[in-house]
Amino acid sequence: MKKYLTSLLLLLFAVALNATVVIDFFGVSTCQECFEAEMMIESLKYEIEDEVVLNKFMLSESENQLLKLKYAMVYGVDESEYDLYPMLFVGKAAFTPSNLEPGALLESMENYSQEERESKLSEINALSEDVGQRLTERYEQFGFLVVLGAGLIDGINPCAFVVLIFLVSYLYYVGRGRNEILVSGLFFAIGIFAAYLLMGTGLLGAVGYIESISRIFQFIFYPAMAIFTGVLAILSIVDFYRMRYKNKKAILELSAGLKRKTHEIIRKNARAKTIWIASLVTGILVSFVEFMCTGQVYLPTIVYIINSAGLSGRALGFLMIYNLGFTVPIIGITLIAYFSSSTKRIQEFMTSTQAAAKIKLLMGALFVVFFVIMLNITLKTFNLI
Repeated sequence: MKKYLTSLLLLLFAVALNATVVIDFFGVSTCQECFEAEMMIESLKYEIEDEVVLNKFMLSESENQLLKLKYAMVYGVDESEYDLYPMLFVGKAAFTPSNLEPGALLESMENYSQEERESKLSEINALSEDVGQRLTERYEQFGFLVVLGAGLIDGINPCAFVVLIFLVSYLYYVGRGRNEILVSGLFFAIGIFAAYLLMGTGLLGAVGYIESISRIFQFIFYPAMAIFTGVLAILSIVDFYRMRYKNKKAILELSAGLKRKTHEIIRKNARAKTIWIASLVTGILVSFVEFMCTGQVYLPTIVYIINSAGLSGRALGFLMIYNLGFTVPIIGITLIAYFSSSTKRIQEFMTSTQAAAKIKLLMGALFVVFFVIMLNITLKTFNLI
């Protein structure tokens, strides 16, 4: 009797398994279409007798990006739709925004076959991990130039540039030799890189986490970022006009108080005996002071990275690319000072050719690009495109 009951329970368990419809769902928390797709599935549950299980894979996690690509390849999704979401897989059927509609989804749920799903899963598991290389290449092509360009432009931002010139000039003033200037500049760059990477990682984690758990945050944050970058674009162009044609000071620059603070930090450490340690500390401290100005570019870049690569190792790589670009001008000025024994030529270049005004115009163009990106994200968040 006991044996009979055990066999019956196993039979009922097998029937229960066969009476379950499993839907593999790939999406992001900021996607209105993803939310609507979930609501569609929820309503269709009542149209069929079987239990419906929704396996959700959030694309903010890098491993799910790779898994989605494998699913798309095995299910025969057109390559032009690989970057779209939501993406649903039901038995042998695949749904993307181009073909996701209630009738077709209901039909696939009614005709669901666990055997067909397991067959597809076997193919997915059999795929080589080299598939990840295709995903890597897609992200690199998508974001590398934007992030590197933003870092380079921010690096020649007058907010940061005048601090660098003051550092090198003051080191000469206190009698430092060329080799000490070289060592000082390089460790100053390392300090800047470390501090900005630390701040960027913190912002990336904070914004990414809040964005993933709060829909209200998305509705407020992205429109605010679009307005923020739009205002910065306008002010940067106004600064170009003021500096180029009116010979006036820029609006977007370090305040007098912050300038005095950076100069105080440099003066305090420039006379230290161990110049490399002093320069490293100076770079870190100056980074936190001037971030009020240079962060105008960094924050939109971080938001762009989150929406391109999510919270992943790839996102951290983008941050490193940005900060490498940011430190290139520091190293460049250090080398010029080392080989020419003066920063006078740099100062003359910045004034005689009105390079600072041209940099402002370049930054205005960068902010226009970020404004378009933020506006696009905002419109998607509100399901307007």
